[in-house]
Amino acid sequence: MKSLVCIVFFMSIIGVHAQNYFIGFAGTGASNTVETVTVENLTQCTSMNFSGADILNLTETVGFNENHFSTTPIVNQYPNPAAENSYILYSAPDAGLITLTLLNTEGKIIASRQQIVTQGTHQFSINTMPKGVYVLQLQSDNGLLSKKIISTSETKQRTDITYEGLIAETEIRSTEPLHNESIQRSIRAITQMQYNNGDVLKLTGKSGNYRTVMMLTPTMDETVTFTFISCTDNNSNHYSVVRIGNQWWMAENLNAGTFATITTPQASGTKFCMDINGQQDPTCPMGGLYEWNILMAGASACNGTGAAPDDDCATPVQGLCPNGWHIPSHYEWTTLGRAISDNPNSFPYDMNLGVYGILEGGYLKETCSTNWWSPNLAASDKYGFGGLPGGDTWEGVFEDYGQSAYFWTSSQSFTFLPWVYALNYSVSVIGRSAYVPENGFSCRCVKD
Repeated sequence: MKSLVCIVFFMSIIGVHAQNYFIGFAGTGASNTVETVTVENLTQCTSMNFSGADILNLTETVGFNENHFSTTPIVNQYPNPAAENSYILYSAPDAGLITLTLLNTEGKIIASRQQIVTQGTHQFSINTMPKGVYVLQLQSDNGLLSKKIISTSETKQRTDITYEGLIAETEIRSTEPLHNESIQRSIRAITQMQYNNGDVLKLTGKSGNYRTVMMLTPTMDETVTFTFISCTDNNSNHYSVVRIGNQWWMAENLNAGTFATITTPQASGTKFCMDINGQQDPTCPMGGLYEWNILMAGASACNGTGAAPDDDCATPVQGLCPNGWHIPSHYEWTTLGRAISDNPNSFPYDMNLGVYGILEGGYLKETCSTNWWSPNLAASDKYGFGGLPGGDTWEGVFEDYGQSAYFWTSSQSFTFLPWVYALNYSVSVIGRSAYVPENGFSCRCVKD
């Protein structure tokens, strides 16, 4: 029995583009559904939001007419992309001559067929399509309909279009219930975004309470699969997460606790919050700031014993982090530095203070925003960490807003002061420091 392969896009083509990538989305882990996607072009500092059921079309020149879908009835379309052959049902409103033409993205005709059809639903097959993206044009007395087809086949054979006959209404109705879910998934809109070769994209997929960040510099058509992981604190704050190396990190600052007016000492279970101008802000746009003992929630310091997988504590410190997540040790931050470093050996597993790396601080800093002061040196957000300049508190005062990000660890130095990792607007390195626990700093939790 032949399967009917989805023709995904219903739209008119205005032009053919030298570069034309199609990106689809899928989910795995805690959810296999992608509800929405946010795409940020970090090279151009542009962004957009769209449905996770849509296809993202990255093109040098925006040239599709996205304003309408075909009203031609299409039934039993699945799955996409085509493995080799594509089966198409065309419901002709009247008898007449139709022409099917398959073109590649350079406008070259790959296959063509003319067919006289009667009123009713007719089946065609496009056979042995090599891997690539194609435009199928259907010309009839009712006008021109263009559709996109994606093939993943490795075949080198010649492509042809075959007419397979009129499909009985009873056969159509008998197959509709079985494939209804596939049909609904296959009717997908297209979202276009201007893209230049080499641009870096930051993609955030959302599904219910789950949000996952992925980085992409596409060179071909592909499906991006978001791994959804639970990251929700006791205050019902849901966090974006990102995988860097073998670690999963929160892609935004911890925001647990109850907002409190800044004072000293900080009360248990509270957070201090300020905006980018250093003013107290109960909406907590930079996440919470915590004195170390408050963040640790009474737990003792720990460090791990060295290189991964021994970089975490025997009993990780959850503190105010979500269930299944913990405050990273000094060595786990070292592992992060090594994962993003152009020279991993520049982040040794030792207990020395100082600055490390060359551009690695820039790789962790958020870009394309006004949160950081200028020049926000070397900021690229290359790995999707999205480091924010949360600043700090000291003796009841907000400090360093827009200038610095300080992140607590669960570890203590030889002087029994907690370890801190720091980013700064004026440098591109990562700082290792030790501060008194009465400072109020940010935290990024890491998955157990």
